[in-house]
Amino acid sequence: MEEKGFSLIMPSFSLFFLVANASLVSSQTDSCSSKLSVGNLIPFNTSSLSCFSAWSSEDFILRYGKAGASEWSFVLSAPDVGTSISIGFSSNGMMVGSSAMAGWVSGGGSGTVKQYYLGGTSSRSCPPDQGSLKLVQGMSLIVSQNSRLFLSFQLTGQPFQKVIYAVGPSGSLPSSSGYLPQHRTMASGTINLSGGGGSGGSTVKGGKIPLIIISYSLR
Repeated sequence: MEEKGFSLIMPSFSLFFLVANASLVSSQTDSCSSKLSVGNLIPFNTSSLSCFSAWSSEDFILRYGKAGASEWSFVLSAPDVGTSISIGFSSNGMMVGSSAMAGWVSGGGSGTVKQYYLGGTSSRSCPPDQGSLKLVQGMSLIVSQNSRLFLSFQLTGQPFQKVIYAVGPSGSLPSSSGYLPQHRTMASGTINLSGGGGSGGSTVKGGKIPLIIISYSLR
């Protein structure tokens, strides 16, 4: 039998964040060869999304696809180790000056999805609830299924194809004010918007940057 619990996070800066936490009796892994196990919880159609192993060393799986004339859907899957995961897109692979999405689920089961403006390399220079991403309202979701996180959102506009992923320190969640801790590690890769798939993430070494290090821009 399946048990599901849901909580709704109120909108911030006109962005609606729907958050859900589910405890399901199923595998703790995710694979592109299997159907998305939380597809019925995500508020948009995930059946036709492209899928690939985005960052094999951290077991990141990315699903994405075009949802309309100017809308794109994204679902990032990663192990739930008590921290946040993040993803974004950049014209040059750089963080500073970009915007990002990050999501996490607290020990009590409360989920949070926020947008960030990446103004620098310190946590305080990357304020929450700011940024230039044009999200589709009511379509941002963070789901925890057993030991895995699923961060999903939709955006309007054409995303760049250079992608940066990041994960925070295990057991370290963002502060109550939403500021993110510095990441444990990050990686860069690409996605193919015309044909699907992409290149797996290559771990980036050096410098401490806030956990979100994922840049995102719109054409």
